[in-house]
Amino acid sequence: MKNYILAVITLVFFSSNLFAGCMKGEIKQIDAKLENTSISEDKKNEVIKLRKLLVDNEHKNSELAFQSYEKAMSILN
Repeated sequence: MKNYILAVITLVFFSSNLFAGCMKGEIKQIDAKLENTSISEDKKNEVIKLRKLLVDNEHKNSELAFQSYEKAMSILN
């Protein structure tokens, strides 16, 4: 019984870590485009705020995080 409980706890731990950073690729994409863009400082600051909103809400409110990502990418494109 102890082995079963230990196995369940271990699996829960590993599965929760697999989903951490689920928007990691999107954040890296914003960072890469932000470094290689020639937009105004105002727009860069807006993208930085949207990126922060994305990071802050990545696990709390995924819909808001995705909307922030889309808006940031539309500014960068």
